[in-house]
Amino acid sequence: MRCAVVRCRSFAMRNPCRILRIASCALLLTACQFPGTVRPTVKIGLVAPFEGRYRYIGYDTIYAVRLALREANAVGGVGGYSVELAAYDDGADPGMAVEQARKLAVDPAVVAAIGHFREETTGAVLDAYAEAGIPLVSPAVLTPVPDWSDAGLYRVGPTAEVVGSALFNRLGELGQHRAALVTAGGPLGEALQRDAQAYGQRTQPVVSPEDADWLETVIASRAGVVFCDADPVTAGEIVSALQAAGWDGVFLGGPELAAADFRAVAGRAAKGAAFVTPWPFPVDVPGGADFVEAYRTVSNGVPPGPLAVPAYEATWVLLEALEQDIAAHGRPSRKGMMEALPDTGRDGLLGTITFGAAGDWGAAPLYWYYVGTEGILEYVP
Repeated sequence: MRCAVVRCRSFAMRNPCRILRIASCALLLTACQFPGTVRPTVKIGLVAPFEGRYRYIGYDTIYAVRLALREANAVGGVGGYSVELAAYDDGADPGMAVEQARKLAVDPAVVAAIGHFREETTGAVLDAYAEAGIPLVSPAVLTPVPDWSDAGLYRVGPTAEVVGSALFNRLGELGQHRAALVTAGGPLGEALQRDAQAYGQRTQPVVSPEDADWLETVIASRAGVVFCDADPVTAGEIVSALQAAGWDGVFLGGPELAAADFRAVAGRAAKGAAFVTPWPFPVDVPGGADFVEAYRTVSNGVPPGPLAVPAYEATWVLLEALEQDIAAHGRPSRKGMMEALPDTGRDGLLGTITFGAAGDWGAAPLYWYYVGTEGILEYVP
């Protein structure tokens, strides 16, 4: 038998001259193994849409998660454990999402999960995860966590109110005090309606893209700015219809507009649209070039999209919590992960991630993007 003392350090994007250098949080592990023995394994679940309308989300995120796990396992795993991925497709369908969450629940090796990347699917699965005692780290939802209390949900980003605040500030910068709102009923649209008065502004009129007369109502209002919280395809159809009707105002939205589908559907009508998001494209963060290069080694050359970085950071948040859990209890468990996550910090590509009392990262930086010529996105620092 050989015994070795191994010092491992968790990963952060610190030195642009090296890809994914080891940084922060030293962990001292004592590993005593017989030659040829295999490390025990623990699993992290990933549930995302890999088929259907939102399949780009699944393929944007799975390579980022695999990259983080590859890095961790390459330096000996976490606490003597190899970390494996259990990935499932929920098709962005709430019923299917619940079914896949239950598949994770019956696998005792799964101690935590990442998902589900859509507001409706994430909300649908919380009871399933809570019943199984599995903590869920969600990289891309805006619904306020108090609405999902006691669910073991941790968000790599802020609430809709924070994003809405940025939109109201931009409205003021444009010299406007009112914006029409075309909303699909999501948390961002709700925040924009609820909080407008606090910013001395108005959201009027408020219409749904399902309303037969939504376009006529917006055009008749003479609104110079339109807020939109619809999904990427619907948002593309909305701005196209507005411009075809002669509207030439400013189209503003949240993270949904980052998807390539928005620009593909809107075509030339997307030019001039702007959006704010807590989940930037990798090239726009410090160390992003190294991340892109490493990601492409896992994705067979496919470049990462806007959800790759939050998925990568969500994985490392769980790896940091796993380290704490094993150090405290000698072995990983769902209960131990649930206890570790509130105190877990992660210093990585997006900054220093810490969770507030409600389980969200309220201090997440926001990024503005503008759609330029030929649909090219321009980052606005």
